[in-house]
Amino acid sequence: MTETKYYNFNGFNSKTGNFDPQCYAIVDDETGRYTEVGHGEGPKLGQSVDVGEKYMMPGIINTHIHVDSDVNYEFGKTKFGVDNENEHVRAVIVATHNMKTMLRHGVTVVRNVGTARMTDIEIARMQREGSVEGPMMIASGAAFSMTGGHGSGGGGIEVDGVDEVRKAVRQAMKEGAQIIKFMVTGGVSAGDFENPNQVQLNEDEVRAGVIEAHKKGIKVAAHAQGAEGIKIAIRAGVDSVEHAFHIDDEAIDMMKVNGTFVVPTMIAMKRIIDRPEEVPAWMIERATTHWQAHQKSVARAAMAGVNIAMGTDAGTPFNGFANESAVEMDMMVEFGHMTPQQVLQSATINAAKLMGISDNYGMIAVGQYADFIVIQENPNDNIKAIQEKDKWVFQHGQPVVFHQEENIIS
Repeated sequence: MTETKYYNFNGFNSKTGNFDPQCYAIVDDETGRYTEVGHGEGPKLGQSVDVGEKYMMPGIINTHIHVDSDVNYEFGKTKFGVDNENEHVRAVIVATHNMKTMLRHGVTVVRNVGTARMTDIEIARMQREGSVEGPMMIASGAAFSMTGGHGSGGGGIEVDGVDEVRKAVRQAMKEGAQIIKFMVTGGVSAGDFENPNQVQLNEDEVRAGVIEAHKKGIKVAAHAQGAEGIKIAIRAGVDSVEHAFHIDDEAIDMMKVNGTFVVPTMIAMKRIIDRPEEVPAWMIERATTHWQAHQKSVARAAMAGVNIAMGTDAGTPFNGFANESAVEMDMMVEFGHMTPQQVLQSATINAAKLMGISDNYGMIAVGQYADFIVIQENPNDNIKAIQEKDKWVFQHGQPVVFHQEENIIS
């Protein structure tokens, strides 16, 4: 067994969200897992890396992406996104490119929640086999909506009634879905025929899918933006509510009792608002109408102690796969009024708990995979430090981005 020691760094403490000084970690180079973690220089090893008092934290976990979306095309124009059979080959190419981009920006784990024609399930398999470079991915396949509902025109699966939901969820799990996604309400960007407050799937339909998924230990995410849709999703037993623009006091109490997570995806709406000349007027109107409520909802949920996990909704208009995760974290502080510590936890240990992978990811701890990033500045003093262009990125103990010539290796 060969091991590498990393020492002289400020290490992320997942319990507090702060950084502990003068830490070391030893990684088994074959398994990619931490074998020893502590304070001081640690034992002498043949191969050691002096981290130079920089800040080391677990790799970023993004719990809401759409990996096969091509945001390089203008919204509303031909070929935006991947939404028909002729685009399937390009979907695979786009997805593999997006995977590589995310990893090189420090995102080492992702949860894909909706894609066309189950593309993400095979991409996730290929990543685990080592034939695709990118984050470890939990994949949903296509999302479920009512007939004509949110996402139904972009490769989603239309279901109406409990029996159809039950059958479709079982089929998706048979095909390899590791997370189930329901479109409970309308949204911002699907079209001017719907809105975020519009309830689409019924509570009994969502509950039927939750029951089937939970039988197999598979988690369920719900796109729910309006207040009533959010509460329908919680009552139905989903594990996370995505976007959650309008969280009222009743919903907060329900989330705390049930342990429901919120994935805010603040960057998705802000990127639309910031491009008034490039998106339809109805979309701008819808985004600006709900933006203030969204900010207040995130702040109130965080203050109340609701579980929050970071996600970007990457693949929506002008919302890509590069540094957007780090930008989302900045927005959670600026607009969601969360503390930097809360945000760092949301993108590491909280995200891992939501995804059911906290035994392997989300901490710098013995037995965990050595997925980590190293940055120059303490992000609790300046959350923008996560956006650093030259940060080190390691996945399973192997360097992805690492400026070796700048460090002492013995």
